[in-house]
Amino acid sequence: MIYSIFSSLPSFKSYAFRSGLNIIIADKGEASGAGQTRNKAGKSSIVLLIHFALGKEGDPNSLFRKPELKDHDFGIEFDLRGVRVRATRSGSTFGKVHLRQVDASKAVNEWPVDALDGEWEATVSSAKWESDLGRIIFQLPERSEKFGPKFGMLFNYFARRASSGAFLNPQQQSSKQSPADTRVALSYLLGLDWRISMEREQLRQSAENTKKLQKAAQDGLLEGLTGDPKQLLTQSVLVQEDVNRMTEAVRSFRMLPDYAEREKEANALTREINKLADENAQDSLYIHDLEVSLSSELAPQLDDVQRMYSEAGVSLPGVALQRFEEVRKFHESVVRNRKMYLEEELTQARLNVETRQRKMMQLDDKRTEVMTLLKTHGALQHYSKLQSELSRAEARAEQIKQQQSILHEVAERVAQFKIDQQRLYLRLQRDFIENEQLLKDAILAFEEASRALYENAGNLNIYPSETGPNFEVTIQGMKSQGVNNAQIFCFDMMLMQMAARRGISPGFLVHDSSLFDPIDERQKERALEYGARLAEQVGFQYIVTLNSDQIPKERVTNFPLEDYIIPPRLTDEPGGGLFGFEFN
Repeated sequence: MIYSIFSSLPSFKSYAFRSGLNIIIADKGEASGAGQTRNKAGKSSIVLLIHFALGKEGDPNSLFRKPELKDHDFGIEFDLRGVRVRATRSGSTFGKVHLRQVDASKAVNEWPVDALDGEWEATVSSAKWESDLGRIIFQLPERSEKFGPKFGMLFNYFARRASSGAFLNPQQQSSKQSPADTRVALSYLLGLDWRISMEREQLRQSAENTKKLQKAAQDGLLEGLTGDPKQLLTQSVLVQEDVNRMTEAVRSFRMLPDYAEREKEANALTREINKLADENAQDSLYIHDLEVSLSSELAPQLDDVQRMYSEAGVSLPGVALQRFEEVRKFHESVVRNRKMYLEEELTQARLNVETRQRKMMQLDDKRTEVMTLLKTHGALQHYSKLQSELSRAEARAEQIKQQQSILHEVAERVAQFKIDQQRLYLRLQRDFIENEQLLKDAILAFEEASRALYENAGNLNIYPSETGPNFEVTIQGMKSQGVNNAQIFCFDMMLMQMAARRGISPGFLVHDSSLFDPIDERQKERALEYGARLAEQVGFQYIVTLNSDQIPKERVTNFPLEDYIIPPRLTDEPGGGLFGFEFN
């Protein structure tokens, strides 16, 4: 239980609490104007102060880090496993909490600070203080696991903060609380196997990564790189064949250092051979002409010569003519000389053709040698190009291999996720069977609280699903904000009973006036009566803050509500609030 809340701020209104029900009232002062409100009296700040002293509420927007408050200490004195402890903290040094044992007759066995003569006093970090409280109050393991229960996750159910959206639904102590966090916390407080929900969240996180890979494949990111994912195996086989072929080509490649010069030489030989062939073609035509000329070069017939001479004598009388014999001899000499010339020309032409042919054969042999060398060897640039093509083929083969690996991994993960999900679901079902009595107790505890408020009691449904344990609260035929808040009241009373039974409650439950605002007067009175009775039966402290107009005017029970109001009463008058002054 909490014994007191206090501050070094002179105007602060300290409170001393007692066991059972404690009601803090905010009155409307007689001189209060229409613009004044009890909502600024500091009722919710009491809840925040409790969180602050227990290591929470240290963010930059914290109330206790405001300029008007940050240099003052705020704290609570409370019972920690049978030992009275005083925890003090200030906004200026919000990372530290000062602790002191008030009752020296007992020792906290689990406490990490060594006691001196049964007393101890220490300053620890707020993070360590939270960790120690989780271990001492809720019996959490020293080393917290990712997605496992933590002090703040559990404690927030016992002191809900309206500023965190804690009064939106029963199952959540904050509007930002994740479903996994909710399942783990409620499983732990009720006594179910919370590790199932923790492992389920780990599995879900892994599945999210798998979904991203799967979505990438479905959106065509893989297809854009390698083609149709369904054809990856075919592509892999074909591109690997290209790699093998080019690897062998590179391995057997024989490089010719003067490849370019040899290539020029082959081209020059070809040009020379072509030139000789052209010259032989011309000489072949010349030989043909010579042969035709030789066959047509004949000596003139004697009869023709005689006839020519006779005609000449008649036609040219008085001209002295040579003798016929001399003329004949002259003609024979001319024809003979002509034939000799043609034969010499023909012989020379044939010799030239033969010489060129021999040279052409020699050049062709040389060209064949060079071409064979070029065919069996390669140039450096050819080798580099071949290596580049091989590198590209190898890169593509590796890319396809990686994409195959990704797709296989996605398929395996999806299959494994389904297996693990079913495995956890079976574990959860077995856990529900093994803890059937515990679940019945929780259901009956909620039903009892609900019946105390309404004739038609609400229902708490707890059942296993593939996503983890589900906790649903319903009151048949009634849907309103007041009913919703009444469900939160019943849910918290159930949690308090279950946690107290397991010995893991802080020993107190705090409800801010925000919880009771929309609840009908009759249910409000019955709720306070039930809270007082249950606190006495179970042995916990129930602290409630109310506006004076929330006190039911027409009573439906004989519950002496005024007897549980503790001083001082807050007001909306200047200086009447918790801190003694107003600030923004």
